[in-house]
Amino acid sequence: MEAELIRKGLWDMIFVEVDLNEKTNDEVKAELKKLLGKRTAKKMAKARVEIILRVECNQLAHMHDRDPKVIWEMLAQLHRACGLGTRMALRRKLLTAAKGATESMSAWISRVKGMALDLEDIGVTVDDEDRILTLTTGLNKSYDSFVISLDSTATADLTFNHVVNHLLNEDVQQGSVVHEDSEVTGAALVSMTQGHGQGQSQVCYRCGKEGHIQAFCMATLIRGKGVERATVAVDNYAF
Repeated sequence: MEAELIRKGLWDMIFVEVDLNEKTNDEVKAELKKLLGKRTAKKMAKARVEIILRVECNQLAHMHDRDPKVIWEMLAQLHRACGLGTRMALRRKLLTAAKGATESMSAWISRVKGMALDLEDIGVTVDDEDRILTLTTGLNKSYDSFVISLDSTATADLTFNHVVNHLLNEDVQQGSVVHEDSEVTGAALVSMTQGHGQGQSQVCYRCGKEGHIQAFCMATLIRGKGVERATVAVDNYAF
């Protein structure tokens, strides 16, 4: 819903941004009140309509106020659980998360960011250290050397974005190594298969030619020849 209001240029009817630099609390409140007073009734009505059209019928009871900002804050209060139980559950979810076996690295990074945002939405401060901790502890053992290398990074440079950039590079490198190993293994298997089936030429006992066996020989059997070969073979085997 927020994206739709932004797309239609109505988000400033709900979220009013005030510059806080070198201003007292009273000055901030005065400027906020001034900006809210500048909102036009027409745009406020449009924003209210957009919200009403995107909620379920059982939520219409909260839509009576004419100020879309008040409606938005009321909906947030109703649907955004922020008690101690919720805070603990979301923290536990963040700290115990792990990257799935088939989950891409970009998807894992996005999931960590999303869990951090869920906490920030209910007023919990999540710093870069928490994000980095979740991001790295959720990796499998193939990334242990990467995690250890972070110890040599200066504390000032050890930001979440820094770790993400290096982790993506590490993921690409590991993917290349796995791909090369797969190609080598595949080539070895093909070579072994070819050597087993094609390295030794088969000789037909009927016609004496190579490339097939007697059961598939199309040559006409010469009288006595087949018997002679069989006898020789048996005699040689017997002695």
